[in-house]
Amino acid sequence: MNNLITFAEALWQSGIAPALLILLIGYLSKHFANNRRLVELLKIASRAVQYTEVTFTGGQTQKAQALRQLNDALLKHGMGKWFTAKQIDDAIETAVKMMKETINE
Repeated sequence: MNNLITFAEALWQSGIAPALLILLIGYLSKHFANNRRLVELLKIASRAVQYTEVTFTGGQTQKAQALRQLNDALLKHGMGKWFTAKQIDDAIETAVKMMKETINE
């Protein structure tokens, strides 16, 4: 146990442990920020899908309008550069699946 404490102290004093700690904090911060962003994307996508489901008919028309609504909302909130086109499309598809599951319950 004494050797472990001495080793940890040597790492700290050499600057290796603080550097690793800073890297870990940065990684965790980015990871959780991305999760919050994806949750927010899914919320906006759900609202867009619900709106287009009520307002428009036809699957392709509804999807196109939902994508347009979602892109407009992301740009309005300054979040347009955070997501790829695939993430946005996946969010729409996930929102549709969630809505259908809610209806079927």
